[in-house]
Amino acid sequence: MNVVLTNPAGFLALLGLPTVILIHFLQRQAKVIPISTLFLLDQTQRESVSGRRFDRITNSIPLWLQLLMVLLLTWLLVEPRYIKPASTQQVAVVLDSSASMRVFKEKLIRSLRQKLPSLQGSASRLQLYLFESEADKPIIYAGDDWEEAIGTVENWTPAAGAIDPNNALRLARSRVNREGILIYVSDTSTGDLPFNAQGLAVGEPRDNVGFTGVAFTSEDESIIWKALLRNYSDSEQSRTWQVVFDDGSKTKPRSVTLKKNSMITVSAAFPAESKSLRVVLTPDDFSLDDQLPLVVPTPKTLKFFVQTSQKFKQFAARFARSTPNLEEINDASEADLSFASYDPLLPVLPSGDSIVVVDETTQSRKYLRGGIVAEKHPLMDGLNWQALLVRESIQIQLDKSDDILLWQGDRPLIALRTSTIFDTPDGQAPAEDEEKASPRRARQLIFNFDPTLSNALKLPALVILLHRFSEGLRDRKIALEVRNTESGQQISLSTRTGPNAKALQLHRFDAEGKVLESETTPFSQARYLRAPSDPGFFRITQGEELLLDAGCHFADTREADLRNCESEDLITGLTGEAVERNTREDHFWRLWVLLVLCALLLAWHFTKERPRDEEEPTAEPQPS
Repeated sequence: MNVVLTNPAGFLALLGLPTVILIHFLQRQAKVIPISTLFLLDQTQRESVSGRRFDRITNSIPLWLQLLMVLLLTWLLVEPRYIKPASTQQVAVVLDSSASMRVFKEKLIRSLRQKLPSLQGSASRLQLYLFESEADKPIIYAGDDWEEAIGTVENWTPAAGAIDPNNALRLARSRVNREGILIYVSDTSTGDLPFNAQGLAVGEPRDNVGFTGVAFTSEDESIIWKALLRNYSDSEQSRTWQVVFDDGSKTKPRSVTLKKNSMITVSAAFPAESKSLRVVLTPDDFSLDDQLPLVVPTPKTLKFFVQTSQKFKQFAARFARSTPNLEEINDASEADLSFASYDPLLPVLPSGDSIVVVDETTQSRKYLRGGIVAEKHPLMDGLNWQALLVRESIQIQLDKSDDILLWQGDRPLIALRTSTIFDTPDGQAPAEDEEKASPRRARQLIFNFDPTLSNALKLPALVILLHRFSEGLRDRKIALEVRNTESGQQISLSTRTGPNAKALQLHRFDAEGKVLESETTPFSQARYLRAPSDPGFFRITQGEELLLDAGCHFADTREADLRNCESEDLITGLTGEAVERNTREDHFWRLWVLLVLCALLLAWHFTKERPRDEEEPTAEPQPS
């Protein structure tokens, strides 16, 4: 049975053993009585003649009784407790998921290897839980083998940004209850933690230089990328950078020197034959921001169909030039966005996504009166329409279900209509193939006035409104998009739905185009898609259809700055309550006390002073 000594200071009582032995080295001085004979000398007791000084020890019953008393008192003073066979000490460790923890992963493993075994304390079993500070991430480990737990930490890759650990600490505390030990491990000072958590920091200041962001411009039909390079240190740093193209070729390394805590821009053009490249920086301790994978950004193509009277042709042309990646077509059935004018003689509005304007054929000089009020709507957020001047014109018959975006007095000026239409393969009507028809929402942005008879074309609010509407249609379109993202960024993606819709596949590629890993996600979970945590290239497909071709880069400046990292250990030992909970007291302590008293009485009995007439004198011979 395992025993825990709760008061190790009690071992000081063992100093009584050499004390007792030392006392027994001292002998009593014998009395000298003159006698006339020498026959009694053979029967005398062997005692020290010279008095109380060191002599050889004498084996006696009081000696052994006194030694027994010292041992029993020592056992009582150390307060022994026996470990309960079914006792369990629960320990929950919350690991900081921030990307900067990668730099200190080896130190983290060493610290856990040193701390975890001792946390079992007086319990017969250790129940261990490892969590990430991202509360929505699954638990890393749950079990009773601390070596196995450390093995899972070795395969753990932190990649998040700065996270408030309170939600994860709350979850961990609920798992180990009030009696368990809760530890939060980070690379910075943990400070005062909630839920009675203890802190452990494993960081230290490091210098770092890395990319923080990228922008694209067009010059002479060439795409120019501009990357921002930052020095996260208090000293001057020098680095080299070069461009690696998708065919494996590289540019010559270029040197760059950054002053302390400064930024600099590096840029170059995409080669005409290249669609992707990587900008590589001299590696340092924090490797996530040392490379910048880039692709030529290409938004989804919007097919644009114009069906207006002649006076709106210029308006439609200006809109087409200001909207990126807009392709004008002549087939209305294939259009993603139509621009139509309302004809009172043909009052049927386009059935698909469209922008509809009133076409007033009569000339009127009378302006509408009344206050202009914009409704609260994402399309109208932050837009100023107070300078709008509108002449009277015919009106479009609006439905009760239409969302009115702008009023002047009691007249609706701009409305948003949402309806449901069915897209069917091969142009079949829904009635002919209802099972294959997939419903979708169609939106019409209705201008219930003639823009050419107003100053709306001169207002920035109109341009922004049209841009928001068209970009909303682009986001909902299911088509290929090429873009650059940040690592771990949530991805907004339109997918096909329905009973026959296929799952999504995310494929990560290395620099040579080889697939590193693939991840499957049901199409119903598309809103939870995130870019990979490590920089690189990836694609998302649904069946055989490619939906996204992207490059992701690290751009979290808070995690890249390692100057505030430090080490501290705020883990305290087990409390007395934990020891009492996992052990039981020595039920024989009363017996040990009784034995001490008995030994004391027996020792006193054998050492008490004997009567004088029973004492054996030591004779000194006299001359006859």
